[in-house]
Formats: sequence, C-alpha cells, structure tokens
Amino acid sequence: MRFHRVTVALPLALALGCAGTPPPPEAPPAWAFASASVSSGKELRMRSGGRYVQVSIDGDTIYGPNWSLTHGGSFIRGFGAAHQSVQISLKGTHAEGQSLNNPLTVDLKPPENGVTYVTGLFAGSISQFSISPAIFQGKLGPCSYDLKFNGKRYEGMSSCNGSITPTSLDLPVAMASWTDLEVAVLLAIVLGT
Repeated sequence: MRFHRVTVALPLALALGCAGTPPPPEAPPAWAFASASVSSGKELRMRSGGRYVQVSIDGDTIYGPNWSLTHGGSFIRGFGAAHQSVQISLKGTHAEGQSLNNPLTVDLKPPENGVTYVTGLFAGSISQFSISPAIFQGKLGPCSYDLKFNGKRYEGMSSCNGSITPTSLDLPVAMASWTDLEVAVLLAIVLGT
C-alpha cells in the first residue's frame, strides 16, 4: 500500500513542480519581409558601438527620445530630433516627403529570392539596402550594414563615418502586421538620419 501512495505522490509532485516553470518563448510570426525579435517587446532597437537607437511602437504611435510619430497605411508623420517635422506619404511601393528638414524617398522593388531591395534618398544621401528574414545589408544615410538574422536578432557589423563596429538590430513583432513600405520607411527615418 505504501508503494502505491509513493507512485501517486511522485507524478503529482512532478506536475506541481512544473506548474511554476515559465512557458516556452513565443515563436516569431511568419513574416516574408523580415524577421521579428520576440524578446524586443514593442521596441525597434539598434546597437552599434556607442550608438544606440530605440523607438517604441504602441498601436499607431512610434515614440522614443528623439521621435514622436504616428503611422497609417498612407502616411508616417510627426516630429524627430530638435522637434523637426516628419511628413511622409506612402503609396503602393513608393514613399516621399520630408524628414528632419531633408527630402526622403523610398522605393521597394519586388522581392527576388525572398530579398526585398529598397532604394531612395535618406537624410539627403542616396541609399539602398536589402532586407529579408535572413539579412539586413546596405547603406542607410551615413551608415552601412551587413547583418544576418541569428534566430533572435540581426547581428553583424556596421560602418558609420569609417568606424566599423559589431552591430545588432531588433525588429519588434508589432511591425510584422505593417505594410512592407511602412517598415522600410521607418528604418530609413530612424536608421538613415
């Protein structure tokens, strides 16, 4: 009889012991344009040497130390550093407007082999980058990036003003529901200026 009680108590103890363990991390959403970093919460984050860029996304609002923006299917607008205006119109695969007193244009080319090519004028500088669930590479404003997704975030190297540094980029899950053009424009605004 005691043996029977021990065998009942052991599975019960194991079940209760496992009840306090946290659930496994949520899988990132299926996203053909890019890869989301589940651990970043609602924040787009880029770290590169002493440079750190972060904006938070809450519904239609994009905000951070230097940004107060709203977005919709046809626009991104608001204010950036030094309270300078951001007014971007989006239509199809093209966006144009002003960002921080500089002209900004963004054009998406149809994906080839899962990679989308983005070209335009960011912060007055001709720029182009490639993005997919596996890579983030190219030139955005004054910086060049060569990053690969490692299952958690994009990591690799970037070069700004001749200084090459290890770099990471986290895209929040919230962006996976945006249009590809909205994502490309926000990257151009935040990383390319």
